[in-house]
Amino acid sequence: MALKRFSQPIDGTIPIQALLYDDEDLLGSQDNVGIYDGQQKSSRHQSGTVHISSHRLFYTDGLKPESCSFSIDLSHVSRTDYYAGLFTSSPKVTLYLAGEVSSESTDEHAPSIWECQVCGNRNSPGFSPSAARICGLCGVPRDASDYPEQGGSATHLSSSLPASGFAGSSVPRSSKDPIPCPACTFLNHPSLRTCELCETDLPRRPSRRELQSAPVSRPHSPDNDEEGDMLIKVSFRKGGDKAIYGALKTSLNGKVWESKAATADRGGVNRSVGISGILRTVENSVQERETSMHDALQDLEALMVKAKDMVHLAAELNDKLTAAASSTNDEPEEATFIRSSLTQLGLHIDNAPVTQDMTKDERRWHEELARELAKVLQAGLMRDKGIVALDEVWGGWNRARGVALIPPATFLQVIPLLPQYTTPQVSTRKFASGLTVLHTPPYSASAFSARLAGFLVMHGSRTTLEIALEMELDMEGSNEAGMSVSLCKEMVEDCEREGGVCRDDVGQCAIVCGGGVRWWPNLFIDG
Repeated sequence: MALKRFSQPIDGTIPIQALLYDDEDLLGSQDNVGIYDGQQKSSRHQSGTVHISSHRLFYTDGLKPESCSFSIDLSHVSRTDYYAGLFTSSPKVTLYLAGEVSSESTDEHAPSIWECQVCGNRNSPGFSPSAARICGLCGVPRDASDYPEQGGSATHLSSSLPASGFAGSSVPRSSKDPIPCPACTFLNHPSLRTCELCETDLPRRPSRRELQSAPVSRPHSPDNDEEGDMLIKVSFRKGGDKAIYGALKTSLNGKVWESKAATADRGGVNRSVGISGILRTVENSVQERETSMHDALQDLEALMVKAKDMVHLAAELNDKLTAAASSTNDEPEEATFIRSSLTQLGLHIDNAPVTQDMTKDERRWHEELARELAKVLQAGLMRDKGIVALDEVWGGWNRARGVALIPPATFLQVIPLLPQYTTPQVSTRKFASGLTVLHTPPYSASAFSARLAGFLVMHGSRTTLEIALEMELDMEGSNEAGMSVSLCKEMVEDCEREGGVCRDDVGQCAIVCGGGVRWWPNLFIDG
């Protein structure tokens, strides 16, 4: 019967997502279904759930999920019928099955990790059988020798490998020989149809199928005598038939398994295999990243253009709310809600962000932005700490501005103007690792080096973690929060390069961020 021939047993206790291939997508599920094997009900499959994926149909039994669950490859489905049901008859979807079951689909010969003979890429076993026949990096079909040996079989040749050019040769050793390119003379893998380097069409060798004559006819298998038996029906007891049938038709029309199998059989005729395929894959990845970054910045620029309208709208709403509040003693609840919403968006009239249309020239706009950023730093970001990373400043400033975002290029042009509008003065500092920070005078290179040397003289040697936790607390009248350990490590190592401190590597990595390194004041700096 059809179930015995075309189905593969599965463990229904495993979640269906865990049974999918890496390149397989789940399209729909429906419970309360039964299965017909041919025209008769299958007694072991009358209460379960059916799942449709891009490659297979799954049935998980509700009573005995371990022993009565199965899957069927949709590549065997030749056509389908839909019955909407009538009176007491439930809706049914009929799948007509045909073709031969491939050994690649069975658990015994499940795809395993294999190494491509062309590029050396190790391909993972999680893909569908058709996709597993092609190298994921260079696109070259998998060689027949990479498949597991099947007992009792003779020398197995892949259909994508050309056979010997001599009809009388009993051992086709030439099928393993590389094919020289007629243009550049590069020796290509025998499964390729185009040159890896110059993409010139390679001379084609006659295949074994062309050299050996096939029988004109063959006796029919006893299993195929009655076409009506080669079908299964899915009976829907509580609806959901239309959605499942739509998902099934979508999968059958897409035929994902067929397109990948055709690519493998052509042996790379799509000109995207071998060395040229690897280079093209790398170029496409770089191009996709550049396009994504470009699109992201375009969205940011588009939002900046709309910032002008948003600020004007906020001003108009504020005027109307103020006029309404002046006519009554109490502000309406709706007006309070609107004011709070504008504040959350950074569009409250008292702190409306500066936009480019408010000034006549770019220089003036940068000065206004610097003045605005100075207020944000001194009132919020740097109120409790004297040093902060540049990326944290950019993110916090844009969060305060709401919808009127500032791109990184404009932000970097504003930073040099900060010392003119901040008290105490806020300056920039760049470390050897490339990290850039904004800091107040106590965190300049000379000031911090002097403070650190004095701290170590008073308290003795300290690790980086101890310096980060104790040094700020040791300052009299200081209300600043301690530095992060990573930032403290950057500053201490910068002092070491200037000769202010020296390290003692005790070789004990007990502290994650400081290692076993202890820092001492440099007593030889004046000697």
